[in-house]
Amino acid sequence: MKKKALSKILAGILAAGMVIGLVACGGDSGSSTPSSSSTPSSSAEPSSSTPAESTPAESSSEESSAPAEPELEVMSITVSLPSDEQHTDEVAAFDDLVADINEYTKMDVTWEWLEQATYYEQLGLRYTAGNVTDVMVVGKDASFTKAAQEGLFWDVTPYIDDYDNLATIPEVTRQAASVNGVMYGIPRARTLARSGFGYRLDWLNNLGLKAPTTWEEFSDMLYAFTYNDPDQNGQNDTVGLGLDQWDGEWQVMMMWFNVPDTWGLDDDGNLIHYSQTEEYKTALKAFRELYQQGVINNGSNGIPDFLDETMTPGSARNTLLRTGLAGAGIQVLDDLRKVQTYFEEQGLYGQSADRSAAGEDPAFTLGNWLETGTGPHALQNNGGMNNMIAISTVNIKTEDQLKRVLQFLNDLNDGEVLNLIEYGWEGLTWDIDENGYLALRDEYDPYVTTRNYNNGFNQILAYFTAPENARPVTTAPASTPITRLEQQLYEEGKSFTTLNYGLAYTAPMQESEAETITSLSTNLNEAQRQYIKGEIDDTGLDAALETWRNAGGDRWTDEMNELYHAAGN
Repeated sequence: MKKKALSKILAGILAAGMVIGLVACGGDSGSSTPSSSSTPSSSAEPSSSTPAESTPAESSSEESSAPAEPELEVMSITVSLPSDEQHTDEVAAFDDLVADINEYTKMDVTWEWLEQATYYEQLGLRYTAGNVTDVMVVGKDASFTKAAQEGLFWDVTPYIDDYDNLATIPEVTRQAASVNGVMYGIPRARTLARSGFGYRLDWLNNLGLKAPTTWEEFSDMLYAFTYNDPDQNGQNDTVGLGLDQWDGEWQVMMMWFNVPDTWGLDDDGNLIHYSQTEEYKTALKAFRELYQQGVINNGSNGIPDFLDETMTPGSARNTLLRTGLAGAGIQVLDDLRKVQTYFEEQGLYGQSADRSAAGEDPAFTLGNWLETGTGPHALQNNGGMNNMIAISTVNIKTEDQLKRVLQFLNDLNDGEVLNLIEYGWEGLTWDIDENGYLALRDEYDPYVTTRNYNNGFNQILAYFTAPENARPVTTAPASTPITRLEQQLYEEGKSFTTLNYGLAYTAPMQESEAETITSLSTNLNEAQRQYIKGEIDDTGLDAALETWRNAGGDRWTDEMNELYHAAGN
């Protein structure tokens, strides 16, 4: 019945759009390039699906004979989420989107939009003051955990499986969202294995090398990219691996050496921090060798050292890869794929969108993991979760109210609503193309001239959808070699992710001594950098690891093990 109700609303909107078009007397409807916010951000992705076959519309007699569903009383709630768009440009479209969501879910939602850059910083203060709305996008940090355990947010663990879409949340993601076995929020889906490496395929071909599948082949490629003039310009102006100050680059590579993803298991079945394993030391030695060989940007050839102040976290893609200074990089794959997209947009290295669409080899390509003799391993990326959607107990006081809100969150992940929130309306902002796929319009109906109306709404989507609620129509699958490869690596990587055995547990000191935990991480990363650059030797590294243990690392490990074993492990 909900689908019929929404279809009826959309038909009304389409009719309204047609009237506006007639009033416009043939004037320009306006055009816009679709913004990235009209599709899921890299922080949350929908599961893949295929276009559904069209189903004949039900006859009016069938509709009239169907038993009427009991009408629910509309419930009012407020939802807080990060977005820099205040939805003032397209009032009509925004209002209609809100109205359609309300009609489908039988809710009356007030959307509170807060500045993206400071949203998560403000949450801790809001928790302390009890200044929370009914539904909030939150991070799983110490301040949220403390507030949740003190009763500010509902424990949704016992209810998840009562809702068809939410019941599909996989176990590893439930663990990522849990605080010692309790879920205080609905996790937002994220690709499980989304990090890896990218490299210049044209340089590889220039040098007659094969695609690297082992650490040794990767190292040899980096050496050739640094010293064998891969761009064939006769200059000594390239480096093999371009990194920046983001410490996550090292973590991605550590997985290839079978270093635990934060918490592994020792021979006795106890949790062990990754820094206390032999695999960690093995990985660091391999990284130091690369740096000593000069195949990581070290300040030579006019290329900034990876710790140079200009190499801010996440800047290597733009500063080194896009400008042709570095031949390879380590990041999330969707960011690395954008290097090739940039080449196409700028017409660099013989690349173009037409060439890519024709299936030509890209100049830049991707990989997810390398063999190091320990089998394939890939970074898990926090159990396939990026932040959560939490329900506060301030106004949602009863179990019945909680169930209504959970139904609301569940309904938002029906395929029909996902398409509505992400793409808008058929016949206004999108059409079905000749292949049966959803195609965004380049020129929109006068009803809406930009996509600002739906910016930020994807933050409230969990992107877990039961098969029976799949999208009725989907966008076309990846069509270029680089995008197809990206999707392939995501799928293959699911089988090779390195487990974090402590993912579901939060030690007491993580809440009561959050600054100590932060300090442990900061000091460990600093020692790691110093070791890689040769500023300290093995003895210095051992001393730094001993300091880590004495400064709280051992106590943190003991607390984690108490929780881990208390859960029956």
